[in-house]
Amino acid sequence: MFCYYAAASWPLIPGARAFFGLEGTPLVGLLLCLAAAALLASPWGLLFTRGRGKAALSVPLCILLAAIPPLGTIGWASPLLSAGVFFPGSKWFGLALIVGFLSLFRFKAAPSVVCLTFCALVFHFQYRQPQLPAGWEAVNTNFGGAGQGDPDFATEYNTYQSMQATILESHAAVLLFPEHLVTHWNESTDAFWADTLTSVAAQHRTVLIGAGINPPAAPRNPFAQNRHLNVLLARGEEDTALYQERIPIPIAMWKPFSDDDVPLNLFARGTIRLQNQNAAVLICYEQVLVWPFLSSALEHPTILLVTSNDYWAKNTRIPAIQQSSAASWARLFHLPMLSATNF
Repeated sequence: MFCYYAAASWPLIPGARAFFGLEGTPLVGLLLCLAAAALLASPWGLLFTRGRGKAALSVPLCILLAAIPPLGTIGWASPLLSAGVFFPGSKWFGLALIVGFLSLFRFKAAPSVVCLTFCALVFHFQYRQPQLPAGWEAVNTNFGGAGQGDPDFATEYNTYQSMQATILESHAAVLLFPEHLVTHWNESTDAFWADTLTSVAAQHRTVLIGAGINPPAAPRNPFAQNRHLNVLLARGEEDTALYQERIPIPIAMWKPFSDDDVPLNLFARGTIRLQNQNAAVLICYEQVLVWPFLSSALEHPTILLVTSNDYWAKNTRIPAIQQSSAASWARLFHLPMLSATNF
């Protein structure tokens, strides 16, 4: 299992340089990769047993411990993600099937593979791809690091002008933009965008924008200016919906015991209500984890919205991994998926 998680975590090595800059040396990336693999494999080592009866309990327990917090905050590459690949449309039953097959495979490899293949064929034969609601569209952008606190205000101004032009040219009922394109959304931002948003509201349309906002109880510490929430907020006809990223990237964004970070909020609501749809939202890193989506699934979503700002990972496998993970969740619960990414 250590080798499995290490193989799944190798994109951290090139990704560290892209995300952390000069501080993200290959050695730092390698240490992050090995540390994550060791932590995620630890339940399998601690609960290892040769007894068949005990293994039937230890395998599901290991999968569960690596999927839920605290380990679940780095719980990527979970075997549970394969449920959407093998058993599309099966929802919670598919998760139970995957756990059951993994437990059986330990001692009955051949019969478990035969059963897995048969069940997968049955589910694939009956599966039909769900359609997006009419008028829901996403915008992929190439703004680079805009929205990430870049001091080049002219670049940010041009980015926002380009976004507003796209909004005004679109006729979509719901238009989804990527994660954190707006550095800091506040009253001044609302005023700057007022004409565009008024026009959108008059057309009974809604725009979803990735942005940073102040926490409800903003810290008074003058040195904690960079603490913010990473959110997807709605503007236009419906301007009250707001989704907060629940698990920001550990170390890079969520920094425990620091006032200069994006705080963790494991139990925030996972869905927003828009245009008669209950939309589950996954922002960037959340797409490769188990906890954010499954906790959202308890709220009975009807569509999955995924947004990312992958300018830092443009030449790595990370964006593809995010997309395939999110698509697996959408297939498992038979949800249409709308995705917006910035490079």
